[in-house]
Amino acid sequence: MRNLSLGILLATAVSTTANAQETNDPAAQPFRDFEAGRYSDAEAGAEAALAQDPDNPVWWALLAEARAKNGQYQSAAGAFARAAEEEPEAVRRSYFRRAQTLNLVQAGMHAEARLILRQSLADASLDAGNSLDWAMVAIAARDDASAQEILANEALYDDFTRQSALDAGYSAKRRGLDGRAVRFFELGLALDESEQSRLSPVEREGIRREIRELERDWSFIAQGSYSTAGRPSGLSAAPLDDERAMQFGAEASRRIGGWRNGKPFSIFARIYHSEFLGDDAVIGNATQGWMGARYKPFSSLNFNLEASKLIALDSDAIDDWSVRGAISGGEGLEPEVGRSQWTYAHYYGDLSYLFENDVAFGIAEGRFGRAFALGNRSNVITPYLVVRADLDTGREDEGALGGGAGVSLRHWFDETETSAWRGFIDLDVQARQRIAGDRRATGVLATITIGR
Repeated sequence: MRNLSLGILLATAVSTTANAQETNDPAAQPFRDFEAGRYSDAEAGAEAALAQDPDNPVWWALLAEARAKNGQYQSAAGAFARAAEEEPEAVRRSYFRRAQTLNLVQAGMHAEARLILRQSLADASLDAGNSLDWAMVAIAARDDASAQEILANEALYDDFTRQSALDAGYSAKRRGLDGRAVRFFELGLALDESEQSRLSPVEREGIRREIRELERDWSFIAQGSYSTAGRPSGLSAAPLDDERAMQFGAEASRRIGGWRNGKPFSIFARIYHSEFLGDDAVIGNATQGWMGARYKPFSSLNFNLEASKLIALDSDAIDDWSVRGAISGGEGLEPEVGRSQWTYAHYYGDLSYLFENDVAFGIAEGRFGRAFALGNRSNVITPYLVVRADLDTGREDEGALGGGAGVSLRHWFDETETSAWRGFIDLDVQARQRIAGDRRATGVLATITIGR
């Protein structure tokens, strides 16, 4: 929060009062106390002055600032409100209203702060709707709608600082204004070049990842696998019924309505071919298609709900309707800035249900290991330990639990100056031993995945 410093306060004060501070006039003592950090004395002096001159906005402003310095934010807001009431000049009155609003924010009174904000925006004399300062106040008061209404005026962008541009970017992101958010983030990164105290490499990378996600409106992923121990995680959404099998598939998806502040809605089409290699396979090779929609209902959790129509593309595939839930997360999943190695932890789970076949199947997998950058950060090798459980109610032995080890080699590609890597190629091999349940928990799973 920006408080009124003594210099700003004097700049908004009546000239005779400012001149008094530069002399030994006793009337200037509260200002000298404030400048020296004696805020309680400055507060007492301002109160004494107001007892003699209760309609002076300068004394009310000094009182408000001294109370803010002493952490009395709600009381400070009241004093700034009185300063604004007594101040005839619009520019100074607007300043006092902003200070009132920000002190209410500091006091945790966001609803009251938004009320003052909206009253000020409705006051034509303050011209708050054409003020970058008021846009920043609106963001502080958690009123992104008002902030972005103000920021629709591109003439204000010339006055951005790095921090105000970044704050505006996060506000636009929360409002679902993806293109505007990208513009503000890119402007913030550009302004950082001229800052004396630069963003750290980690902070810059975080913003680049924000830009990547906001710009993404489509995605494509292709996967091939060889397994003697169940299906791979992620793209494949069909169980394997034979001990040895190869699967190949791809999915294309398109976001509808953008990132939606972490709650995107997408439509997708997927195709997968399963090649069963065992001589005793009880089902034939199948080519399966899906068309459906996916929704991420929580901004802070990578949990997706999916509904799809399964389409048989050959005689061994099936026609059905399916619902699916999938969750994933962890740490160290992307290259870490300034480090050659880091801790890797990843969890993944999904559960699907086929309505007409009345079958549920899913997996839950946890990994823990250490990631190592090879040369530059675009190549990473990660050895890990893995525990995995899977469920298939269409089998006699429905569950299986296994554990083992694996290694992943990933290459990241397609980055720009302002956007983090958008694509990857991943080779993953793991070997597991049965702990409990069906023997399919034992075996090898090798997967290659390309995503963009």
